Amino acid sequence: MPLPFLQRSHVYAAHLLHKAGLTVSQIPQAVKIARETVELWLQKEMESGNAQQAMLVLKGHIQEKGPQLLLDRLKGMLLVKLMLHLGIRGALASNIVSLILPFVLKRVYDLARQNPRMQAWWQEQEWRERIPTVDHIKTRIRDAGKKLYPQKPDPANDAPLFI
Repeated sequence: MPLPFLQRSHVYAAHLLHKAGLTVSQIPQAVKIARETVELWLQKEMESGNAQQAMLVLKGHIQEKGPQLLLDRLKGMLLVKLMLHLGIRGALASNIVSLILPFVLKRVYDLARQNPRMQAWWQEQEWRERIPTVDHIKTRIRDAGKKLYPQKPDPANDAPLFI
């Protein structure tokens, strides 16, 4: 995306946050809290073995149940932290989470992709996706066997040659 679009979208997001009820001094604090919360959440999910689902959440692919549950957990964590640190009510914090979280997720995803350890992990995941599964191998062996030894017709089902 071109840089002017990103600048306009951030200005627009800041305007929406101000319109939602945050003061001008609370907007950078909210962004900082959101970034720290997402980074902490990502670290915990990586340690617990949910790295692939966490990366799906960062990319915005949350159609499946696993990433959806992780996103809901992240939203809950961020909601509580915003309410505690900024001293705002739940409804306002919920609006802020829905406004600010997509920007922060995209930024953390971009930073994570630049991390050398994350790049190595990602290449390992791509390599694993190319390895065929056991069921796929069994199917290929069966298909190859059928090509080598085609089914012989059953003589019991054939009509007699002599009448």
